[in-house]
Amino acid sequence: MKYKIFNFIRNMVVFLILSGIIFPLIIFSQEDTVYRKQTFMQRLDSIQNWKLENGRATLIPYFAPSYSPEMKFMLTAGGLFTFKLNPESPVLSRSSMPFSFAYSSNSSIQVSIKANIYGKDDKLRISGEYWIKDMPDNYWGVGYTNATERIKSLDTTGYHRDWRQFKFKIAYRIFPNFYLGVNFDRNQTTATDINEVMATDEDFLKHGPDIKNSGFGLVYRYDSRDFPENAYKGFFIELSGTAYGKHTQTNHIFRVAELDYRQYQQIVREGSTLAWQIKTRLSRGDVPWTEMSMIGTPFDLRGYTWGQYRDNDMLFLLTEYRYMFGRKTPRLKGQMYGPLGFVVWAGTGSVAPKFDQMKNWLPNGGIGLRFELQERMNIRIDYGIGLNSSAFYISFNEAF
Repeated sequence: MKYKIFNFIRNMVVFLILSGIIFPLIIFSQEDTVYRKQTFMQRLDSIQNWKLENGRATLIPYFAPSYSPEMKFMLTAGGLFTFKLNPESPVLSRSSMPFSFAYSSNSSIQVSIKANIYGKDDKLRISGEYWIKDMPDNYWGVGYTNATERIKSLDTTGYHRDWRQFKFKIAYRIFPNFYLGVNFDRNQTTATDINEVMATDEDFLKHGPDIKNSGFGLVYRYDSRDFPENAYKGFFIELSGTAYGKHTQTNHIFRVAELDYRQYQQIVREGSTLAWQIKTRLSRGDVPWTEMSMIGTPFDLRGYTWGQYRDNDMLFLLTEYRYMFGRKTPRLKGQMYGPLGFVVWAGTGSVAPKFDQMKNWLPNGGIGLRFELQERMNIRIDYGIGLNSSAFYISFNEAF
């Protein structure tokens, strides 16, 4: 008990230190000599608005430390690049492309690029991700029992993973708020330095250490959010199905279906939002151990080790309250919230061989800080707590 209390206090201290380091760096990156004599809030508004109103592309760099159970302490350099495909369109949202490069204390390397692109007066939406991870990793096996009972160590779970993924979705609006589109996923995993326990694991032996997958599918979406990257109100419901087939050196034929439901409710004013999400992923067929449904990522149950809980099916539920602190004078567009805020969340999730067999539910909760880099686009610092685990996350935009 004393050890857990010590860990919690240590993590909270690190969380506060990170907050104190990162926010000054962000503020410094947005300063402009033309506005040095103005107040801090006026300077932020001025820099943002003269660029955004004219549809100019902007790049905001950042450099920050973070921590996760799988990659340990990391130093991350990256930026938020935003632009507008048609600066003269009043209904078109700014496209965003956050990117980062990280190196950690256990010699892990991570590269990530995410994109949300809006075109044709918001009739066309393209989202995509590119990931590289070259890192010491852990594999507990498939199923809740393995995830909780197998002891984490170099001799029982440790191995080295080289993972690459490129995926995207292209959707076109066919009716108001209704979108129809396609998706594509290309990923590959190479596992080396296999431990003896992993080398005898049934699911690992079935597919081996070198796995490549390519899949195509359809996307059906209803989206009434007022601002996709950081919604204050509206609904998002997406159903997607992806079929993976034969590829060079592999013969994995499987299917994945996903249902993602999100809802946002503004409370009293802009910048005070209650959001909730329910998401499930079902996989069927010859599913490789690398493509099982997982929970515990930076985008769902934050605080768990990415990859520890995996099985054919997963389901999670999250509720999050988001609040941006108010200000005494309105911004140039009349908003009464400032650039600094916080979030709190709670949720639960489960994995199982089949959807109707879910019975072991993982608790999750956390707190976070937000700092607005551009209008409705935040950098987030989250501290999530799970079952015997916790993690810090630093990223752009919200988890959902």
